[in-house]
Formats: sequence, C-alpha cells, structure tokens
Amino acid sequence: MDKEKSTLLSLCIGELKPQKGFLQINSKARIAKFSQFHVDQMPLDKSPFEFLQSQFPGKDQQAYRAALGRYGISGDMALQKSDTLSGGQKSRVVWAQMALKNPHIMIFDEPTNHLDIETVDVLVQALNNFSGGIVVVTHDERLIKLVCNELWVVADGTCKVYQGTFDSYKKKLLNEIYERDKK
Repeated sequence: MDKEKSTLLSLCIGELKPQKGFLQINSKARIAKFSQFHVDQMPLDKSPFEFLQSQFPGKDQQAYRAALGRYGISGDMALQKSDTLSGGQKSRVVWAQMALKNPHIMIFDEPTNHLDIETVDVLVQALNNFSGGIVVVTHDERLIKLVCNELWVVADGTCKVYQGTFDSYKKKLLNEIYERDKK
C-alpha cells in the first residue's frame, strides 16, 4: 500500500510519468505538497518568519506574520529558531508556507502523524476553509470524517472512487478481515 500511495502522490505532483495512459495537469496549476517528512522542507536554523521571508521575498512583514498567525504561530514563536519548535509547530509553519503559494491543489501525505489533537484541529479548520482541491492520504479516521467528501481506494495497482461512506468502507474491510480469518 505504501508504494502505491507514494506512486499516486508522485504522479499527482508530476514527479513521475504514468507507464500507461496519460496524466494531464494544467501547466498553470499550483500544487503544494505536505510530506510526512515535512521537517526536510524547512531550515531548522531559521525562524518561521525568516523561512517564509526566504521563500516569498518582497512581501510586507505583516503578510508573513498573518500567514503564520492563521496556523497559531504568532508573537515571539514566529521569531525563534525552528529547531526549538515542536513537531506540531513545525507542521504549522509548513502549512503557512503552502498557503502562501496560493495553490489550486494541496496534497497531504500522512499529515497527522505525530501531531497533538489541537494541531489536528487547526489542520481540519484550514482544510475545510480551503477553496481548492485537496488530496489527503491518511490512516486518521477522524481526519477523514471531518474533511473528506470522497474516498479513493488505492489497492492492487488501481485507484478507484469508493461509492459509499467511510463507515460503509470500514465495515466492508472488517467483514473481509473476519471472513479471511475464519478460513
């Protein structure tokens, strides 16, 4: 599953080309990706403010502070070195960076790994307020129920829209496991 998931995400952001068929992405589409290894996306020797300033030069200082503030990084926290931030706070900085890209589509690879409930709630609110497309790969049932309105199943080299709710999919999987274990 992890290999299929990684392949799907790499196709979505244009890192891979399909072996069969085609993938058409508008050349003007802005896509932002959050990796479960998001710490690799930011220099730990800079503050969140300095990081955004280096990524998006020329903006007013208030624009950087506002972007960080929307994700709960405000006051002195915006100016302290990133290596002093918790994992959840580092995630919030990367989300602010993604938002400043003004993307049409945001892709999230296991965004809730190692996050506290408060930080997950910030993510849920941000995703529900985002007006573009969102692809979320997660095992977090709560996130799925609070954010997703369509479920895609990636298995056996395919990706298909599941016609039903998350709860019906979960029940189907539990039944399959029960039947398999009976044998």
